[in-house]
This record gives sequence, C-alpha cells and structure tokens, in this order.
Amino acid sequence: MANVFIGMPVHNGERFIREALNSIVSQSYGDWRLFISDDGSTDGTREICREYASRDPRITYHRQEKNSGMFTNFKFVLDRANAPFFMWAAQDDIRERDYLSACLDYFAREPELGLATTVMAAIDSFGRTLIEERDLVGFSGEPSASKIARYILQPEILGKCNLMYGLFRIEAARAAWQAYPQRHVWGQDYHFSLSLVARFGVAIDERVLWKKRLGGASSPAALEGDRPEAARRLSYGNPKNLMFPFGRFGSYLAGHREALKGTSYRPLAFLLFLRLPRAFLIHVRERGFKRWIRRAINKLWQSS
Repeated sequence: MANVFIGMPVHNGERFIREALNSIVSQSYGDWRLFISDDGSTDGTREICREYASRDPRITYHRQEKNSGMFTNFKFVLDRANAPFFMWAAQDDIRERDYLSACLDYFAREPELGLATTVMAAIDSFGRTLIEERDLVGFSGEPSASKIARYILQPEILGKCNLMYGLFRIEAARAAWQAYPQRHVWGQDYHFSLSLVARFGVAIDERVLWKKRLGGASSPAALEGDRPEAARRLSYGNPKNLMFPFGRFGSYLAGHREALKGTSYRPLAFLLFLRLPRAFLIHVRERGFKRWIRRAINKLWQSS
C-alpha cells in the first residue's frame, strides 16, 4: 500500500491532462498511487490516461460505465482511497516537484493535522501565473473562532475554496465529506473547505508549489481571452466587491450552517449578515438602481 492516494476525477480533459499527469509522475516523493476515474470522456482522455498507466505501475485508470457527474466522481475516488494520506488532483492543475514532500513534512511534525498545502497560483491556458493566492496562509493553525470568522468573512475571490485540493489525512477528508457532502449547489466547495478548517488543523506553506488552472467547471469561459504573446494579469481591486451573489444569500448561509453543524462555531455563520449591506449594494448597482427603485415602488403600489 502506498503512503499517498491521489484521486483524479476526469471528464474530457485531453487539453491539459498530460501536464497534470507529468507533474504527479515527476514528484520528488515517490510513494504514491494515482487512481484516475474517467467519467465517460468523449475526447482523447482515455487514450492519454491508458498511455500513462501502461508506463507507470503506480497509475490505475478506471472508466465509468456512464457519466454520473462531477461530485459523484469526486466521492468515488475518495471511497477508493486506501492510504494514510489522500489528495484530489484536478485534470488541469500542476503540482511542483516538491509539493508532496513539502506537505508531508508538516504531517511529520504534526501528525494530527487534517490538511497541508501551499500557496496557490492561478494560471492561464499557457501555464503562466496570473495571480498568487497568498491569503490562504491565514488559515494555518488549529480551529478557532477567529479563524472561522476569518474564513466566513473573506471574499470568495481570494481562493479559500481551493483548500480542498490540498493533501489530507484520510480521516479528515472523510469527516469533512460526511459533514458537508459536495453536490451541485452554488458555493459547495467553500462549504466543504469550511467543514474541514472548523474540525482540523491546517498547515499552509508560503511557497507557491501548486498551480490552479482557470477555466474549470465553474468558469469554463475563463481561458477564452488567453493569447500566446501576453498573459492577462489578474487584479481584483477591492476583493470585498467580489463576494457571493446577494441572490444566493439564503442558500449560502444555510450551506455554512450545515458545514458547521456539530461544532461550537455554528453560530458564527450569522456573521454573514455583516456582509449583507455591501452584497446588497453590489446587487443593486449591477442591476441598475433606478430599475430597482421602480420595481419596488410598483410592488408597493400594487399591494396598497
């Protein structure tokens, strides 16, 4: 049995999957097993994965009989894990050579950690860094009220949902999934990561040792503007203006409370209400203040 089980759920990933697989095969730490679960790809993914599996006995390729959906596939690879440590690997992300060894160093020092990872860089279709998500470092440490409040109040654009792609102690990954099973609702990855940091210690190295490709399932059009001659540098301006949509407020708050169920931090979910005024103003601005006022007056008139 390997020490690290890497689960890679894939679907039509031929464009970038070679880079993702090369980054795993090239890890300086070699005691891992990669399990690829292909959710009915219709492009060249199957041939690429079989090629890598034929060359490296640590890689297993499994093709699902029918497309069952992204989150079913994420759970499928987690259920197959049979190692002390577990990691989800996206089909288009890149791990630097020392990523696994850096994470395992933290577990060697603190065996009860739930997750270890490093600072993440967002990259374009050519692998060029667009921005480094250094705010993740603030989630290092044991669960605490201040850390949970920080997580809840941090604008979503700063990458906190990507904690789920770190290296887990296997018990922590399963406990987090049991607390908040991922499914097709807005913000599910934020809630899953919250369920983790509320229950387990986290270590985040300040080095940039993994790269998250833009243009995933949640933002498929994000790579359309990429050009070979120049990278599009990302600038968020004021991240507080790039938070969850006001129209999702109720379901988003409910997801936070679900993720925190059974912990002493659940009441802190109501800190989301502190963000209500800004989210509301953004909502009104995006839809046109005058139109909103007009609709509000019409509703009052009709109800009178």
